[in-house]
Amino acid sequence: MSDPHAGPTVGRPWSRRLFLSVTAAAAVAAVDSGCSLLGGSTNTGVQAAGNETLEKTKINVSLIPCTDVGPLWLAKKNGYFAAEGLDVTLVNKPNGPGVISSVLGGDADFGFATYPVLVQAQLKTNGKQNLRVVADASAAKPDTTAVVVKKGSQLTRAEDLKGKRIAVTARGTMADLAVMAGLRAAKVDWSTVEWKQIGFADMLPKLESGEIDAAFFAEPYVTIAQAQAGVTTVFQPLTGALDGIPLSGYMATEKTTKELPKTVAAFQRAIRKAQTEAATQQGDTEVKQTMVDNANVQPDIAPVIHLPSYPISADPTRLQRVPDLMQQFGLIGQKFDIKPMILPQLG
Repeated sequence: MSDPHAGPTVGRPWSRRLFLSVTAAAAVAAVDSGCSLLGGSTNTGVQAAGNETLEKTKINVSLIPCTDVGPLWLAKKNGYFAAEGLDVTLVNKPNGPGVISSVLGGDADFGFATYPVLVQAQLKTNGKQNLRVVADASAAKPDTTAVVVKKGSQLTRAEDLKGKRIAVTARGTMADLAVMAGLRAAKVDWSTVEWKQIGFADMLPKLESGEIDAAFFAEPYVTIAQAQAGVTTVFQPLTGALDGIPLSGYMATEKTTKELPKTVAAFQRAIRKAQTEAATQQGDTEVKQTMVDNANVQPDIAPVIHLPSYPISADPTRLQRVPDLMQQFGLIGQKFDIKPMILPQLG
């Protein structure tokens, strides 16, 4: 697939610093906010929208910097959390398991992760500490993910990836699930793949050096890699049968939802407002600007980034597609009903 985004950055020598800047920004944010995270005081009794008295106003949200959380950044930037009486600290984590650990450990009140990670975490707790989906975050759209190879590679079709080394950020996530589904559609035995777990920031150098044969990228990394390194897309995994599949959501522990229902409702309202705005033309532009502000994406790259869709409700029928797919590929060993995990809109 040729690069559809040829623009002012094409032809510029690729710089690993651009990829590393995303990770560096995450690390800095985590360090800068660490003190308030792990022992800061919590104000109570603050009036929120609708004259509700929130049980807790200073909250921490763990996340993975990516296009999926654009509305979350938008909600903070545009004062939607503040309007609900919430003082929100956003803390970057390197992956979904890191987010889950921070929520289960009590360092974060809410967290963002892909649904496969949430489902597996729920199964591992064995009912001892239930997780609840408090809001949907994103759903798949074409061009938002890609399995890529380096420029000039002889690997041009999904069939060529049999037995090859493919990089994903982590196993048991939407990344390898999507790749396996794409390979299955091409009638390729995915069990032959040699999986390499590598952070997005390190994938492209390893692709260029030949240490890996292909890599699964999500936006904004897809567009960055296309523009600056001329990578070739072998296939887009989240299309066809997987088009529109739920990708990620915001969660909290069941304990939090029971003890802080008004705080949870305020968080839900702010997210819903931001997700609704993100679906507009102006909101699309604003979300892309959050990539510049929060993920160190270059201003000339941001306008051509492909964003996922941002649903405004966590529909059980849609979300059930994820554990059903996980069972098909052996990520979980039994039928899993996701409906009990979904918390209704509280206000």
